[in-house]
Amino acid sequence: MPTPEFRWSDYEVRVPLTSPLRGFAARLRPPAAADEPVITIPLPDLTAWQSPLDKAKILLESAAEIEHALLVQYLYAAYSLKSADEVSDPAQQDVLDFDNNPASWTRILLGIAREEMGHLITVQNLLQALGLPPHFEREDFPPRKDLYPFTLHLEPLSQHSLAKYVVAEAPVDAAGIDDIISVAQGPAAAHINHVGVLYGLLGVVFAGPEQIQEGETSDDSWDAFVSHLAIAVSQQDPQAARDSWHLPDSAFEVSNPEQQAEPSDWQEPQAGGQGPQDQAAGVQVHRVTDRATARAAIREIAVQGEGPAGAGEQSHFDRFRRIYRGDADTPAFPAGDWIPTRNVSTDPRVTDIVDQHTRRWAELADLRYGILLGLTEHYLLTSGDDRKLLTAWIFAEMRSRVAYIARQLTTMPTGVGDGVASIPFTLPAPLHLPGAETARWALHKQHIEASIAKVQEMQAASSSDQADPYLSGLLTSDQARLAFITAHTIPATYSTSFSRDIQPLFRPVDADHMLFHNLNLKSHDKVKDRADEILTRLNGTEEPVMPPPPDQRWTKAQIDLFDRWRTENFPD
Repeated sequence: MPTPEFRWSDYEVRVPLTSPLRGFAARLRPPAAADEPVITIPLPDLTAWQSPLDKAKILLESAAEIEHALLVQYLYAAYSLKSADEVSDPAQQDVLDFDNNPASWTRILLGIAREEMGHLITVQNLLQALGLPPHFEREDFPPRKDLYPFTLHLEPLSQHSLAKYVVAEAPVDAAGIDDIISVAQGPAAAHINHVGVLYGLLGVVFAGPEQIQEGETSDDSWDAFVSHLAIAVSQQDPQAARDSWHLPDSAFEVSNPEQQAEPSDWQEPQAGGQGPQDQAAGVQVHRVTDRATARAAIREIAVQGEGPAGAGEQSHFDRFRRIYRGDADTPAFPAGDWIPTRNVSTDPRVTDIVDQHTRRWAELADLRYGILLGLTEHYLLTSGDDRKLLTAWIFAEMRSRVAYIARQLTTMPTGVGDGVASIPFTLPAPLHLPGAETARWALHKQHIEASIAKVQEMQAASSSDQADPYLSGLLTSDQARLAFITAHTIPATYSTSFSRDIQPLFRPVDADHMLFHNLNLKSHDKVKDRADEILTRLNGTEEPVMPPPPDQRWTKAQIDLFDRWRTENFPD
């Protein structure tokens, strides 16, 4: 279940005049005089969590909920944008040109969402390093807790929502964004809770008492932020022992490091690179084995997104700000001159959709979202060869299932006015997997059976869905998964399958693109005949590479799976 709500309290703290906490405090409260040594800063009250492990648990679970919420929110904003062929102005077409412009708004949003996925997975590694279970909870939209920087919503991209993203991801020393803060707060001057404070507090908890000092790492801003936060939180319970805020060395006796997410499973080769060893920057998943790797992971997440230090063009803040401001080559985000989004609703629910054909697609979208979450948690609860299969299924869900269906929904009527539908991102029940391995696979089986039943219902109710090749391919893939789970309790080794493992890795857009190259990616025999060529293009060692830039490349795990299918003599 979601974490308990924090109580936020104000603390007065004496810090140097150069402290990064000053900018942070000024953004949240009326600024003190420039030469005033004492500032007021709001912090979550953690006195109810007395041990450092308790504090680490509540902070990590809260961070996981925030990352999950930001992930789906940014995905929703990306899916809300129109395609380039829906506008006529060349500059507008360019910023919406997903297919050809790596700097299109859609690609920027999807890139940031992908990095939020990396943050979410890294937080799971941090939990597991302390012997704690994975945590994939989040609040429904809008959230009830006073935890997020603003009241978050699943909403189309707008100047107001974009301003919220800029401020939520801003480093404490960000200058020249007062106008963006004003738009983000709105007429009611909504209160801001900066997400970065949670990562700063994690920096305190994961450090030893002797490591809370400036100059501890190469990042002066981060070191000062953590050091001065430690001064502030010491006021929460002055009578408590000093080490109640710092995890002991014994907390990092990692018993099952092999169950943590492997970074290479989540990274992609660079477009134009020479092979899977050329990993894309930005998708940061950290394996945590001791205090040093834990602290590095926390700082890296903070620098890239939610913390006090910016990371230049790699930071979420900078990319969101560039969309908002525009530059010499691209327009600023519209303040009302034109509408770049489709007419999707805010905080949608399946029950709000009147059109029955569209509702069935939305129900399918939620089923696939639930399958994705279940597979990802299972990946973190197991090790060995099972992971190869789970990795393939996870990426098929992310790219060929959830993303594709979500985008299709924005072309379908809700049956209410002229609005179009959107993915509700409804959390499944139950959310977490059972403890026993066989019970986990049994739950996956139930979810896949539900998806099969939904697709069959869709095909029976609609002639267009009956003829839809995507739904037919999805049904074939799910039936192959179901047969595999029914026949096996996932043995130590397993044979790959084209219909179950390989064909789902090719997105519909990949299939359409390769038809122009006389290659039918939906055909086992065609893919088999050109498997060597496909593998070299996936590796980037032959032009044109697959998928072509600026699309995301396959991960090493996906490429290895395709190569394994090839060496196993192309099983159906």
